[in-house]
Amino acid sequence: MDSNLIPYQPVISDIKNLITVGQNVAYNAANRAMIMTYWNIGKRIIEQEQAGEDRAEYGKHLIAALSDELTKEFGKGFSERNLHYYRKFYSYFPDEAILNACVQNLNWTHLRSLLRVSDENARIWYLNEAAKENWSSRTLDRNISTQYYYRLLQTPQKEA
Repeated sequence: MDSNLIPYQPVISDIKNLITVGQNVAYNAANRAMIMTYWNIGKRIIEQEQAGEDRAEYGKHLIAALSDELTKEFGKGFSERNLHYYRKFYSYFPDEAILNACVQNLNWTHLRSLLRVSDENARIWYLNEAAKENWSSRTLDRNISTQYYYRLLQTPQKEA
């Protein structure tokens, strides 16, 4: 370190810390906005599908049309596959209050992993644990794939 900087080290450290905190706040705000946008897209798709007469056929055409238009304007994040994820995301987590409580520590990768869990009780448990314990997306994936939730529910056999 340059000896001329030694007297300024405390202020330099403080400012570096301010920048890091500010970057984390900005990242978390952008992440939350992105997740809530995906949730709202899923909600809107489901609301529109429910108003359609032949839901299955209508839904296929709606997703394809949306994907074409949104991809032209906003890029590949709006593929048919992703739109199906957004739809499933809303259908699996329709309660915005639960989502708002947990979304602070989670990103889209976490939430997509949770979409693989068909058991609603297990899915909500994984959501809450991942948020509370600040699991990485890899930890969440591992816990889902090893059925951690179900292993915790097992009770020791009582001897006869």
